[in-house]
Amino acid sequence: MSFNNKFKLLGFTRSPDLAAKIMVLSTGKTITMGVNQLANSEIADDLNKNEIRALCRKIYGEKNVKTAYEIGDRNERSWNAYMFISMMLTIVFIYSNVTGIKPVKLDVFNLIVPAAIFIYPVTFILVDILNEFYGLRMARKSIFMAFFVNVVFVFFLWTTTKMPTLPMWALSDSYNSMMTGILSVLFASSLSYLISENINSYLLWKIKILTHSRFLFIRVITSTIFAALIDSILFITVAFYGLLDLNTIKIMIISQFCIKLIYAVLGTFPIYGARWLFNNYIHKKEIRT
Repeated sequence: MSFNNKFKLLGFTRSPDLAAKIMVLSTGKTITMGVNQLANSEIADDLNKNEIRALCRKIYGEKNVKTAYEIGDRNERSWNAYMFISMMLTIVFIYSNVTGIKPVKLDVFNLIVPAAIFIYPVTFILVDILNEFYGLRMARKSIFMAFFVNVVFVFFLWTTTKMPTLPMWALSDSYNSMMTGILSVLFASSLSYLISENINSYLLWKIKILTHSRFLFIRVITSTIFAALIDSILFITVAFYGLLDLNTIKIMIISQFCIKLIYAVLGTFPIYGARWLFNNYIHKKEIRT
């Protein structure tokens, strides 16, 4: 039998919805969260077999409750949505690596940013949607899948620089130089992507527990701001250190972070829209089937 290391299930309450009372063993603090939310969180991994059994009895005693334990029962519409969001996450990440080597100067706002900044923050929105409707584990699977596909994509691009070419092809040096630049951006973006996206997912999950699944806009904006700050510092520093002076790098970090702040605020609207879509188009279909 497994033993509790971080959390302990104390019991259940119904006020007004069925919820579980969890004790944080390190502090003795008690938190209350919905049974469905608990089943989809990492807290469930720390519960012992008897607690898991009690949790499942409560869940399966309720109608229309979907949990991580019956995730295979999700209908085709739900999995198609997950596949589409994961695919878009991968596409945006690949696009960001290819265009991240080009600095763009916006004279109107006196900003210097990588070209990818206008699309890359969409990844935070996509991860937030995955985390909200599929849980932390499934969101992380999409993050690592996008990372793996991007590495393979860039590797195949790099192999083309080793292939013999026509001596009279005027773009040979430019092509090889661009591929080398993409490789350097790959390292910087991969480091910042893996760290920032996982921080974003974790903070979103943690705040969701603390707020009892309320105040969606608070957890989305807060998690995105912290992740965007870390991502901006890591990516710009690693990608352009030694290529640009420190003052320009500082301007790029601040510029990139400011643009991501705008996305953090505006990004709440598509997430609310996604929640409406899931509740009215996907979850209702799951209940009928």
